[in-house]
Amino acid sequence: MTTGINSTDYSELGLNTHQAATREVKKELGQADFLALLTTQLAYQDPTAPVDNKEFISQMSQFASVDSLQTLVNQFGELSNSLTSNQALQASSLVGRSVLIPGSDAYLMEGAAIGGQLNLEASTTNIRVEVKDEAGQVVFSSDFGSHEAGDVDFVWDGLDSNGERLPPGLYSIAAYGQVGGSTEQLATSVVARVESVNLGGSEGGVLLNLTGLGQIEFSDVKEIG
Repeated sequence: MTTGINSTDYSELGLNTHQAATREVKKELGQADFLALLTTQLAYQDPTAPVDNKEFISQMSQFASVDSLQTLVNQFGELSNSLTSNQALQASSLVGRSVLIPGSDAYLMEGAAIGGQLNLEASTTNIRVEVKDEAGQVVFSSDFGSHEAGDVDFVWDGLDSNGERLPPGLYSIAAYGQVGGSTEQLATSVVARVESVNLGGSEGGVLLNLTGLGQIEFSDVKEIG
């Protein structure tokens, strides 16, 4: 009588099924791979036509250049990460503080004032500063006379032209003056409060979240109060 053996059960015979080994394919060649290839090339070269010294030196130089370039790229990557971390640490210390940024929009907080600068590119006369609410209505204005080129500080106490305190919210600063005989709108900067800090902007930079004004790049800050 013949005993059948299950074709899939080889353990009783002391045999194990063979599992196909998976091999990881390297996508990049390192220094060890290059040296292995170079050694193989030298071992199997034609004795009657050995590798020319100049060609051999050229291959070594090319590899050295590529290897050095890769090392440099890695080092720059590490430096970039270090700088970003350091920048983030500095930016985080700004939370709760005031910064001066270019622009005309400013946020008036409860019982506070709005500060800023007139950024004059040339000598300017008959300077006038207006504060407008979100509807575009002028709620306060003041004359600043004449000033030479440079930055001129200003502060609005949050009161309208009748001395009444205005509610918290978004306001805009508009400045005008005469430059060379013609009236021009002047560049301004405003003071804002930093609420929080974000990492990873559009280009991996640091973003500051300002009260009532949204986000700006850390690099846009002109002055820290």
